[in-house]
Amino acid sequence: MTLYTKLNSQGNDFILIDTNHTNTSITVDDIIYYSRRDKIGCDQFFIINPEDKDNITCEVYNQDGSKACQCGNGLRAVMLYLNRNYNLLKTNLIVCDVSYEVKIHKDQISVNMGSPTYVDIPKKSYNEDYLIAQHDLVITIESIKDNITFSFIPLSIGNLHCVVFSAGCDEHKKEICKVIDEIYDSSMNIGFIKNAREFLNNTETEVDLTVNERGAGYTDSCGSGATAAAICMFKIYELENESKVLNSTISIKQKGGTLCVNKKYNPDTFQLIGPSSYDGEGNLE
Repeated sequence: MTLYTKLNSQGNDFILIDTNHTNTSITVDDIIYYSRRDKIGCDQFFIINPEDKDNITCEVYNQDGSKACQCGNGLRAVMLYLNRNYNLLKTNLIVCDVSYEVKIHKDQISVNMGSPTYVDIPKKSYNEDYLIAQHDLVITIESIKDNITFSFIPLSIGNLHCVVFSAGCDEHKKEICKVIDEIYDSSMNIGFIKNAREFLNNTETEVDLTVNERGAGYTDSCGSGATAAAICMFKIYELENESKVLNSTISIKQKGGTLCVNKKYNPDTFQLIGPSSYDGEGNLE
């Protein structure tokens, strides 16, 4: 049998396997099986190796067994586990050979998500169903067959995200996801900001976000999605106003709760901050 720990970050839940506590290998089929909601159930499955307490390697898998290279909420949950089991207050978590600095202070856990990379529209031909335009980082697509027009910024913050922010986008999630999946070959996590204009008019406004995670579907919370949404709002505000956001922290509200994203300048890096919880443990049978 293999010991597992169940962890939670604002409704985004995780199964964690510590290689110090098992001698058996976990296959992709095992991950898919135990991630099912009629079994243990999780949004993401973590396998960690804490042999080097300063640099802990993490393998991250989605419900469908596909590998992920980032999960901000999961990294915060891992930090909670490491604090409870190894008394660590900070460490570096290594995912896909990228290091993320993580710290815990009381009930707040922060992870440095690093700097974003902005993504272009793939260079391939599209039929007459789509009209595509780009201004600065913002891409606008008019889908003739769906009779919708929407705008988004595509970026990578470890995981690939399209952050859709145009008015009314939340009412057309299914159609928008279908278009983005077709253009980006289903590689994107897709976030929908419901109140972008309200935030741009008043940067104290909580950003209201829903995320469709690749390999997991709509989840109650997505840490990298929250970070991507904050990056998007920072960038659009700065482009529209030709000035920096006065408040360096943006609050992102999702179904599972609110996370904060703090921006540091020169270079631009982003910290994801919020609580996580311990839901229990058991054995994979």
